[in-house]
Amino acid sequence: MNPAASPRWQIAVGACACAAASAYLYAVDPAHGAYPQCLLYQTTGLYCAGCGATRACHALLHGRVLEALHDNVLFVTLLPVAMVMVMLFAARAWRDNRWPAVYLSSRAIAWRGVGLLALALLFMALRNMPGTPFDLLRPLS
Repeated sequence: MNPAASPRWQIAVGACACAAASAYLYAVDPAHGAYPQCLLYQTTGLYCAGCGATRACHALLHGRVLEALHDNVLFVTLLPVAMVMVMLFAARAWRDNRWPAVYLSSRAIAWRGVGLLALALLFMALRNMPGTPFDLLRPLS
């Protein structure tokens, strides 16, 4: 078996890539314009569900949890869930040295996708509404 085709090799390379991206994000503040801006916000002035996620990740890496929650509460709350799911999947693949089969019916995939899309659209709608409680859902800058 080609070592580069091994799941362990792919997991190691992926972990190194995540570490390098995290180190870059830790070192380079998104407020200084080093990252691409949201196209939806630039063209319409509306915040998408992902606006502020880069700043939130930067704040989390620096231990500023409240600032991260203010930048993008949806991203910050879903990040631990996604990380645990990825780590469990990778741990199983590492143990067996093969990618585990994922058995999901198309209906299950569709319902999960629809649920995530509905959540993102609801978050996007709420953070673009005027008024005091909705101001808390907008990114800091």
